[in-house]
Amino acid sequence: MSGFRLYHAAMASVLLAGGLSAGSPAMADDETAPRNNVNNVQLQKELAVLHLKPDAAGPACIESLKDLHKTQDLLQKDEENTRNQDLTVAEDVLESDFENSIEACAADVEKLCETHNPSTELRHACEKIDSLPSKDAQAAD
Repeated sequence: MSGFRLYHAAMASVLLAGGLSAGSPAMADDETAPRNNVNNVQLQKELAVLHLKPDAAGPACIESLKDLHKTQDLLQKDEENTRNQDLTVAEDVLESDFENSIEACAADVEKLCETHNPSTELRHACEKIDSLPSKDAQAAD
């Protein structure tokens, strides 16, 4: 395995193992929380599939997850300090990051789910995914 591929697999493992949340408790009463939960649930389903084979996550998926984690960290820091105007912007960015990660990881998840003779665990993880963003929808963006 090349150095890049080993790094890629290690980075994917770290990002896929990292916890994702739709937001902090401060957002629980916010009107946007249900929308964020939908994105979080969808991404968690995709990550459950990729967790079974972390090196199947492509560079776009990994970069998108890195961006998502950065935004989550920023949002958490802002919430700990004070509730300010930038927090609303950060929440919007976080929602966009969830959507981007769902789309960026969808092709990798789809490819893994279409594996010939998948393990029982992989098959069950794939069955939990209601739908993936279509390639046509991604191309239209």
